[in-house]
Amino acid sequence: MELLLVRAPLLGDDLEVALLALGADIRRLEPTDIGLDLLGAAKNDGVAGLLSVNHSPQVALLCSVAGLPYVSWTIDPVPRKRWEILGGTDLSKTTLFVHRKALVEPLRSMGYREVHWMPLACAERRWSDPVDGRRGDRGSLFVGSSLLDERKIFVDSMARWGIGHAQEGIDAALQGIAKACLWDRSFQGFLRDLSAVPTSLAKALPAVDRQDLAEALDAGLAWHFRRELVAILCSAGVEVKGDGGWEEFAGRNWTGPLRNGREMTQAYATASVNLDVPRLHQREIATLRAFDVLGSGGLLACEAGTELDELFVPGEHFLSWSGEQDLRAILEASKGRDPSLDRIAAAGRRAVIASHSMDNRAARIVKAFGA
Repeated sequence: MELLLVRAPLLGDDLEVALLALGADIRRLEPTDIGLDLLGAAKNDGVAGLLSVNHSPQVALLCSVAGLPYVSWTIDPVPRKRWEILGGTDLSKTTLFVHRKALVEPLRSMGYREVHWMPLACAERRWSDPVDGRRGDRGSLFVGSSLLDERKIFVDSMARWGIGHAQEGIDAALQGIAKACLWDRSFQGFLRDLSAVPTSLAKALPAVDRQDLAEALDAGLAWHFRRELVAILCSAGVEVKGDGGWEEFAGRNWTGPLRNGREMTQAYATASVNLDVPRLHQREIATLRAFDVLGSGGLLACEAGTELDELFVPGEHFLSWSGEQDLRAILEASKGRDPSLDRIAAAGRRAVIASHSMDNRAARIVKAFGA
C-alpha cells in the first residue's frame, strides 16, 4: 500500500516511521504540493489515499474530486471553520480520527459518516532511546506547549473586531473566570456553552458570529488558566520548560526550551514527577505530553477526570489530583525515592507500549484505507 502523507511538524516523522514499519510505502508532500493534477496522477498510480495530520476541508474536497480516499487525524485544536463540509466532498471516502472524544458526535451531526475517537500516542523512540539516571535525579517538571498561541488568537481577534480598547476589561473578566475554575470543572469553555458568552459583548459585535467570539474568548481564557495553574506549580518549586511565553511569570523556575528528542525523553524519565496542564476548553483530553511522559518511563501527574481515565488506571499507571491539596501532596511525595512511585511509572510505560504506541494508531489508519 502506498500513501500520500502531508508533512506535519509535530507527529509526522513518528507517524511515518510507524506506517513504514507496517509495510506501507510513503510519499511525503508539502501542503503546497497538493493539487488536482498530483492527486489524479496518484490515483492512476494506484496510491491508496492521502493522510493528513489535522483536518482540512479543502484537501478533503480535492481528494474527493480526484477519487482518492482521505483520512485525517486531528491532534491540535482546530478552529470550527476547519470542520466545514465543502460542496462536492465525497463523505464515503472521508474518514476523520480525532484526539478529542467530545468532537465525535458534533462532527457526525454535521454529516460526516466516519468519525472516530483516536487518542494521541507515543513514539517508540521514547522507550527505546537510552536514558541515563532514574526518576528523582531532577526535581518536579512541567513542560509547556506554546503559551503564546492562545494569546495571539485572542489579541488578534480583539484588534480585528475593533475592540482592542476593551481588551483590558475582557482580560480581567477572563482571569477571574480562570481563577474560579482552577479546581472546578463545571465550566468547559464558551464554545461548549454559547449561552455563557456575555450578551453585551455579543451585541457590541453584531457582525461577529457568536461561535467565532466564543473561540476567541476560549483562547484568552486558556492563556489565563494555564498561567494561574503553573504559577501554583512555580510556588512549589516546579521547574518550567517551554518557549519564552512562560518566562514572564515563571521567573527563575523557567529554564528555557526543551528539544523534542532524546533530551526530552531524558527529562521526562528522570524528573521526580511530570505535571500536565491542559487548556481549559480542552481540559478533558489525553494530551501528547501525557503519552510521552508515560512512554519515557516518567511519573505523570494530571488532573482527575480526563480521558486518560478511560485509557489507563489512575493510581496504577499515573497520579491525579482533584484539588490544590491533592496537587501539593503529590509534589511533596515525589521528592523522595519512594519505590511505589517508581512502580507506577514503570507500569505506565508498559501500558503505553502495549496499547498506545504510534504503531497501534498507524494500524488503525491503514485499516481505514481498506488494507
